[in-house]
Amino acid sequence: MTTLLEKAVKKLGDLPKKLQNNYASIIFEELDNEARWDKLFFGTSSKKIKKMEKIARSEIKKKTNPLGQFLKI
Repeated sequence: MTTLLEKAVKKLGDLPKKLQNNYASIIFEELDNEARWDKLFFGTSSKKIKKMEKIARSEIKKKTNPLGQFLKI
């Protein structure tokens, strides 16, 4: 276990049990999500991932507005 993770666990240990369980649930959910993504993209070439990234960024750009538009900057 890394030093940073040890510090986080120690700090979590000082919290009430309910909050400890809430954080534990979040951690497990994140670990499950990572495993799901790893399984989904296992064996996918870097070239294909870069192509997917380019497509996703293009789609995001089409559907988003600059923040300044909302803030009237």
